[in-house]
Amino acid sequence: MSFLIAVSQFLASRYPWWGVCHLRFEPKSRTLYLLCVNSEHRSAIFRDASSLSRLDVGIERFIVIHPGYPDIIIPYVPRQSVE
Repeated sequence: MSFLIAVSQFLASRYPWWGVCHLRFEPKSRTLYLLCVNSEHRSAIFRDASSLSRLDVGIERFIVIHPGYPDIIIPYVPRQSVE
């Protein structure tokens, strides 16, 4: 199973909007591009941006693309360890 298939299946099970976006993964920069087909899905991703930023799945940034709108860049934010 490829990395992209594993990540997309995980995200589809966790986020109901996931199945309607087209995905492209760039391994060198560890960036996942999401092309949304309508603005409602873009808004749903934006609402989940905080939880996406904390996912430790090997992705450094999510970039949400929807024609006619500015891109949304969601960087990975590592959790603070408690000592």
